Amino acid sequence: MNALPDIAAWWIAGVIGLFVVVWALVQWARVKQLNRRLSETESRISALSDSISALCSGAVGVDQRVNRLERRGRDLVYRQETMESQQHADRPYAEAISLVHKGATVERLEEELGLSQSEAELVFMLHGDSEKTEI
Repeated sequence: MNALPDIAAWWIAGVIGLFVVVWALVQWARVKQLNRRLSETESRISALSDSISALCSGAVGVDQRVNRLERRGRDLVYRQETMESQQHADRPYAEAISLVHKGATVERLEEELGLSQSEAELVFMLHGDSEKTEI
């Protein structure tokens, strides 16, 4: 009867050993799978990092272009406003010259356009009929 417990003990030890070997193989397969996934994840992170670097570089260039365009737009607005104010400033004189060509007097230029007497006389002298330039 001693032989039966020895066989049972060997049999139990064999089953436990087989279980340990199967468990070790399963764990080895899981570690291998996790290593593969880790490698894939590292590759993706590297690709994303490269993409982010490229986007940042591009954004810097776009930002510089936008700043240049904004500055140019402000310059153009300033120039347009300057030209418009210049046109408004020149308008009474252009109108005064036109009136002088139509025969207006110095007094009419003063009254209608709000020119000072010296301005009206100057426009009249420069653009009036050369025979009628007496004021």
